[in-house]
Amino acid sequence: LLLYYRPLIQEWAKSAVENFGYPALFVLTLLSDLLTQPIPADFLVFGSNFGGASLWITAIVAGIASACGGTGGYFVAKWFGPWRFRKVFGSKILKSGRNLFKNHGALAVFVAGVTPIPYSAVCWIGGIYHMPVSHVFLASVVSRILRYLVVGWLTGIVTSPEIL
Repeated sequence: LLLYYRPLIQEWAKSAVENFGYPALFVLTLLSDLLTQPIPADFLVFGSNFGGASLWITAIVAGIASACGGTGGYFVAKWFGPWRFRKVFGSKILKSGRNLFKNHGALAVFVAGVTPIPYSAVCWIGGIYHMPVSHVFLASVVSRILRYLVVGWLTGIVTSPEIL
């Protein structure tokens, strides 16, 4: 499918990068990780790199935006409180989160930042259990920049004309 539509998709991505650039990447990534929703910011990073944006700048901008979004989710959850979280998501997830943060702390945020584990939800649970915000932010920045560097690198491999 990518082979057939590659020129059209690449033209659209290039146009988006040229017209909206890094500020749009920042805002959309921040919102993506602030609000728990099904479309990850990886698609934005993929599209930016496919459209010709710099791998390093894209990873850094998206990584910082993602960390800001995750930290924002942390504060929302701190305000939201455990009883509301329990009402929406159930007590099993809340109890698992408590044990995760009690035993692993910032490592849990880091692992969620580089793996398919729902990063936003982990940041929320960190806020509910009052993990130090500096730990959440630093683990988020490092893990998300690493993740987006890998996504950008894979974008280059997957979309390379020599491979397709």
